[in-house]
Amino acid sequence: MVLCLITKYGAAIRDHNLPFAIAPAGASAVLIFAVPASPLAQPRNVIVGHVISALIGTFMNALFRHAAESFRWMPAALAVGISIFLMGLTNCYHPPAGATAFLGGFFASDFEAVRWWFPLYPVLPVALIMVGIGLIVNNICRVYPIYWFTPVHVPKAHSSPQPLPGEYADQANADNLDKELPAAAERGQISPSSVSMQPSPNDSSSSSVINPEGEVNDEAGNEMETQVAWLRARVHELEMELAHARHARQIYTFKTAHPDLA
Repeated sequence: MVLCLITKYGAAIRDHNLPFAIAPAGASAVLIFAVPASPLAQPRNVIVGHVISALIGTFMNALFRHAAESFRWMPAALAVGISIFLMGLTNCYHPPAGATAFLGGFFASDFEAVRWWFPLYPVLPVALIMVGIGLIVNNICRVYPIYWFTPVHVPKAHSSPQPLPGEYADQANADNLDKELPAAAERGQISPSSVSMQPSPNDSSSSSVINPEGEVNDEAGNEMETQVAWLRARVHELEMELAHARHARQIYTFKTAHPDLA
């Protein structure tokens, strides 16, 4: 929408009939706003991928500009292939950038006015605007970007358990919690019906709620209520820790699934 508004109301763009809202921006929007945690949607991939592809597309178009009509399909095809290779070489894969390379190599009549400026206008401003809007919208309820220029290093897998530094410590906690909680439930250690409210043998201050005469012991009843409240608070804390650890595990699993980012 922002790109369309700029195209419609931008005085310089309108007066000089310059292109601005390029089609690959729509594909980039899907990645940036739908899967902002994807490495393909990170700012470096978006900006560098588009600019590299635009450069290659423009170069291939100039190279084949005077070729025979039967070879006019070659610049766009070669531009896409070479752009994919260079994006892999720089670890800046961004699928919509392939469309930018195709657009630059094909060079529709609308882009004749920009020619060699195509990578700097409109490709670079469009990429920067997309990333800028992504920063505003995605950070309302999510986190974007995961990284700016350098992908986060993912430690290599070990044959034996190794302590994980920093943010990966939560991943180990999540694995342990996921293993221990079901086992504890099977043993009845965390089942509400199996939680023993009887005082510890070492606790001389506690007594039975109902004494042998059948009378209610208010002191013991108050103590039981205190224990129940403490247990509920502790269960809530454990649930929060588990949710945080599972979130950290999802991030860790995603990074591990993409070793090319290491």
